[in-house]
Order: sequence, then structure tokens, then C-alpha cells
Amino acid sequence: MNVALIDRHPIFRTGIRVMLNSQLNNINTLETGSMNSLAKVNKLGDIDIVIIGLSEEQPEIDKAVLKRVMRKNPLASFIVCAAIPCYESVGSLMRMGVKGYLNKNSSPDDLMTCVNAVIAGEPFVCHQV
Repeated sequence: MNVALIDRHPIFRTGIRVMLNSQLNNINTLETGSMNSLAKVNKLGDIDIVIIGLSEEQPEIDKAVLKRVMRKNPLASFIVCAAIPCYESVGSLMRMGVKGYLNKNSSPDDLMTCVNAVIAGEPFVCHQV
């Protein structure tokens, strides 16, 4: 399974990668600091899951860029992990095609539940939202 981890903070990407590798088999990860750079650094080919971290400094997702990344990766399931959940945007993100939404304060179990749900084709929104 090919997973792209997008977040401006390397420690967040590393933590997610380590957690996924400890829980799932055959994981290949690609890490990048922004959605704009994903196409430039993608050496994995088809991506199965894209996990996008939003920070306190960047609490909103650029929906135009998200749509472009979704078009370029039509087979991928997208998960947004927000430092500050924006309750108003969860519905619009899900309507755009995002399959999972987490708060960065969620537990590691919530992340794995979310990943397993989107792998199974089911949407997931953490209970904090």
C-alpha cells in the first residue's frame, strides 16, 4: 500500500509513518511538506491513501489545490488531520471526496480506525468532531 503523508512538520510525518509501519504490512510512504509538492516528489506511482495534516499556522485547507491533487490521484482515499478542527468545513470536505477527518489530538487508535475504515471504503469522522 502506498501512503502519502503531507504536513509541514517532519516530526508529524515521521510519527504517522512509524505508526502505520507498526500496524500494517507492506506500507510504502512518501513524505512531503505540501500538497503542491506531492506530484514533484511522487516516486511511488499510484497512491492508495493521502493523509494531509493541517497545523495551527495553517488551519484551513486550500480546496482548489485539494481538488487538483484529487484529480491527479483518483484512486486515493484522502484523510485530513487537523490541529484545530473546523467543524464547518468537515461536511464540504466530505462532499468533495475526503474519506476521513481526524483531530490531531485523536488517539493513535482513532488514526488506525480511520485508515482501516477508508481502506474498506467507509467514511470516518473522529468523535471530537
